[in-house]
Formats: sequence, C-alpha cells, structure tokens
Amino acid sequence: MGGHDRWRTGSIAGLRARAAMSPAVIVLLVLAALAVALGFGRLPDQLLDIGVLLVGVFLAVVARICQARDQHLVLSRLLGEGHRQRRY
Repeated sequence: MGGHDRWRTGSIAGLRARAAMSPAVIVLLVLAALAVALGFGRLPDQLLDIGVLLVGVFLAVVARICQARDQHLVLSRLLGEGHRQRRY
C-alpha cells in the first residue's frame, strides 16, 4: 500500500460522495438569488456598475458554498474510512 493508493481512494471517495444539498440550503439560495435579482432590477442607472460587481460576488459566494460542501463530504468520508481501518 503506497502513498499514491491512499490519495487515489480519496479521489474515488470524492466521486462517490455526491449528495444533494439539504432543502434548507436550497431554499436559502433561491431566496438569496431572488433578492439579488430584485435588487439588481431596482438599481438606478448610476449604480448598475456596482450592481454587476455585487452579482458577481454573490455568484462567487454560492460557488464557494457548493465547493465547501463537496470538500466536506470528501473529508468526512476519508476520516470515516481511516477510523474504520484503525478499528480493525
């Protein structure tokens, strides 16, 4: 069992760890997207530049939430596998 095999199982665990987001997170993301859309639509012409920037920030935050969820699932699975291996 080389070190390379250990990292390979991590990537396989990452592929298998695709679970759906909780309904509460989905509702919050939909409400946030609705608030962003309504806020952007009501901006006066002078503030459209900052509005575009803030929409970009919102999309970056949503992407980071999804990425953190995937990383958390992979880490939890790896820690769980390591714990099971030590037990036996």
